[in-house]
Amino acid sequence: MKIRFAAFSAVGAAGFVLQLGMLWLLTSGGVHYLVATALATELAIVLNFFGHERWTWSDRRAGAPAVREARETMSRFFRFHLTNGAISLVGGVLLMPMLIEMGQMHYLIANVLTVGICAFANFAAADRIVFRTGLQKKSFAPLLAMALAAAVVGSNTPVEAAELRADTLDAFNRYVRLTESRMDNEMRGQAPFLWVDQLGGSARDEAYARLKRGDVVVSRLVTLDKGRSIESPGGLIHHWTGTTFIPGATVERTVALMQGYERYQEIYAPNVQRSHTISRQGDRFTVYLRLFMKKVIGVVLNTENDVQYARLTPSRVHVRSYSTRIAEVRDPGTKAEAEAPVGNDSGFLWRFNNYCSLEGRAEGTYVQCESVSLSRAIPAGLGWIVGPFVTSIPRESLEFTLGSMRKALVRLQ
Repeated sequence: MKIRFAAFSAVGAAGFVLQLGMLWLLTSGGVHYLVATALATELAIVLNFFGHERWTWSDRRAGAPAVREARETMSRFFRFHLTNGAISLVGGVLLMPMLIEMGQMHYLIANVLTVGICAFANFAAADRIVFRTGLQKKSFAPLLAMALAAAVVGSNTPVEAAELRADTLDAFNRYVRLTESRMDNEMRGQAPFLWVDQLGGSARDEAYARLKRGDVVVSRLVTLDKGRSIESPGGLIHHWTGTTFIPGATVERTVALMQGYERYQEIYAPNVQRSHTISRQGDRFTVYLRLFMKKVIGVVLNTENDVQYARLTPSRVHVRSYSTRIAEVRDPGTKAEAEAPVGNDSGFLWRFNNYCSLEGRAEGTYVQCESVSLSRAIPAGLGWIVGPFVTSIPRESLEFTLGSMRKALVRLQ
């Protein structure tokens, strides 16, 4: 078995080199990495089959007569596609997006890992099903085919609509009230105004050092109700805070950038696709933003937001933004484009509150944004699709927004 696996590995390595080269050629030519992966994998499958037929399992040939051998070869070729080929193709379709979109890996590295993960499953399927001996006539191919078909169907299963329930919204509103109560104390000076100043000792020094280097310092927060967590039935509450430092920028310039909503589609692209001010009354704005979010899957949202600016001191400003309408867009950019019913959609974002605290100092301005958002609970069986979206998008969006704001303000100087 060790010798056979060594031969299997050698043939597979040759096929892998061919697959890798073809993947590079196709993606360099502008072919989407998923399509390129499928085509390159198919080419490697054909090469691997004839290599295994000739060397790895050469002792299991059907033998004379020639017609029987040709017929068995064709049958094996079919089984090879049904088993090893399907494992590789489905593995590529499932693993490649997770490694590239979620893990942010280069497509070539992701392909190497995908091939390694599928190698052992491929060998077992080839030995027990494809190149089976006469003593192995009982085939597990139908069962394996059903499993693979289920995997393919599962990988393409659309996320069913979820409804925003009243008790889910009640829990979110209670969470927000308690969170804003803490913020009110910070605005009155009863607690440090910025989150980084609430850190102790070395943690605070490290955070400031990172900010001075241009990093966005992000942390997850949790608001408790008398020491207990606030459960959100049917939903998930996401709470993050992030801070950036813009050297040389004033509070006034930072606020002017934040209030220039018509430019959001330029500053925060591609996360913001369209933006404009609907109305303004003094320091209160009603704003439209068309958002694009992607993690394994992509979602487009039409949102309306109520934004209020409050000048606390000459050097401090506090901003509170509340989503008043979030509508998921189906088939965006096509003639069939339409909004899903509000509160009865895929549930990737039902509510979004954003709180920004700005403090100007001699060296520049510190901008802290704290987001509290609500999404659907992760449905059973769709964790690999929905999970990364609803858990990582809030943090990544916060990092992207603050990083883009810093770049825009630095360019203005």
